[in-house]
Amino acid sequence: MVTMSRPNNDVKSVTYNPAMLPDGEYTQKNPDITNYMSEYDPLTLGERSAGYLSRLPGKNIIVNNNMPLFATLVSNHTGYSESIKIDGEEILIDADAYLPVGVWSGAVLTGGKGHKIDMNPENMKILAEAMVSKMKGQITTAQSHVDHAVDIVEREGAKLDDRKETLTASFDALLGQDALGKIMTFTSQYELVRDEIEKINPVGVKALDALQRIRSTPVISDIFDFISTHSFLGAFSLLMDLPLLVNDTLMKLDDLILQVNALKKQAIPKLFQGIDNEFLDDGMVAELKAHYKIIDENKEVVTNQIVTFGTQVTYVSKELEKADKLLTVTQQIERVAAPPATSDFTLQESKALQDGMGKKQKLLDDNFRKFRDAATSSLDPIITNLGSTLNQLNMTVGETYAIVKTVRSGLDYVKVPFTDIDDNMRAGLDAFIEFAEPYQVMVESLIQATRSLRGGGLSAVLDAYRPYIDTALFEGTQFQNVIALNKVSVNIYESSKMVFEDIKYQLSDNKAVAVEALDKLADKVVINLATLLDQLKRGSIEV
Repeated sequence: MVTMSRPNNDVKSVTYNPAMLPDGEYTQKNPDITNYMSEYDPLTLGERSAGYLSRLPGKNIIVNNNMPLFATLVSNHTGYSESIKIDGEEILIDADAYLPVGVWSGAVLTGGKGHKIDMNPENMKILAEAMVSKMKGQITTAQSHVDHAVDIVEREGAKLDDRKETLTASFDALLGQDALGKIMTFTSQYELVRDEIEKINPVGVKALDALQRIRSTPVISDIFDFISTHSFLGAFSLLMDLPLLVNDTLMKLDDLILQVNALKKQAIPKLFQGIDNEFLDDGMVAELKAHYKIIDENKEVVTNQIVTFGTQVTYVSKELEKADKLLTVTQQIERVAAPPATSDFTLQESKALQDGMGKKQKLLDDNFRKFRDAATSSLDPIITNLGSTLNQLNMTVGETYAIVKTVRSGLDYVKVPFTDIDDNMRAGLDAFIEFAEPYQVMVESLIQATRSLRGGGLSAVLDAYRPYIDTALFEGTQFQNVIALNKVSVNIYESSKMVFEDIKYQLSDNKAVAVEALDKLADKVVINLATLLDQLKRGSIEV
């Protein structure tokens, strides 16, 4: 969906993973436009890495609601899909599956503090209903995903990174698929771009033919009174050179594709070093098991804590329903006693994986850096050459367009009786004039793309797509399932944490005993969710 600026400021616009608008000036302060962008949407990753977010009017919000798996590449963009299965477990991947929606506002939370509401009986009832209708289900879903990840770590142990085939064969297979192939080799756009560049050749031939007929028709010699002979002859030269320039551009494009394909032998192997069936040694497996055992116990504490919080809120809400209706709302709230005391809900500290995946993460980082450096050093010169040739093509088409348009204007003063020769000439020139402008827009977009990839741009793009690359390294292993289950659990807990931060904010600074008690409980939930999230992130590679 594409975001558009609207003159009617009363119209609210909400987009999901929008395409960027053409180069121009757009305000990001427009309160009527909100753009939600998925963390791993391939379109958004490209826009962000190229620095194009300024082309999206309105407020841009990144939402963590999907996974860097090639199986979810399409749904990561569209936001809707059937659920997928990871090691037999159903995983929801719709855009709105776990959005952090404010209990009272109904708006997607972004981490800021919104309008403070009155904590009256009605709002307490809304909170109680939300805890039952949404939060309980969401947190038990995360509980299930963590349970599954823990089971895989315990069950597979040293076999976590065992592969059904060699890593090289696995990666070759992925490169042949639409998902990774499109990202790594641009094959989805290559043929289309090639065809678009070539389309000007037959149009240019017709324009050249029209100019030759004008030049060789004595009765139309008056045209030279309207346009200088030098410019007229210049158009001949430009149109005759155009096919050569188009072919040169296509050759440079082919060179780029050939070099990208060559990365399979030159750069991609650098990603493999120390990964194939050697990534998780006995010591790392032992640490993973110990760490996930703590996570297993802590996630149960957090689940019980959130369920208990819902029970406490329901208790306060029901007490308010029984309050004397003759009292003011403030008096009703103030007279409700604090809910019954509960457990402290203390989480255990994990002494394993203190620095996350440690040396293994560093290995991935070093491998990726070597891959990225090899890719950019081989592609940068070719991208620069392609950009230069595209600039030449654009200038040639622009100059030709200006001359042909002038010649065409001169033909308006010419009428050859008893023949349609002048009409045929006009048709040939009109076709070029009509085609040239959109063609230049297309070429300029390619120039801009090559420009964005130079000077570190390609490196930024590869960095943006790294989560897909890193998870692909573990294709066909149970460790990839752990990475995926871990990530979807993190997404849910992150969403829950934002919701509870908003709940705590709304409950804070209220002197009523019951509300103060709930505020403290909500604060402890936020603290424990942060601790659990840190432990989960330490138990997986960074994606």
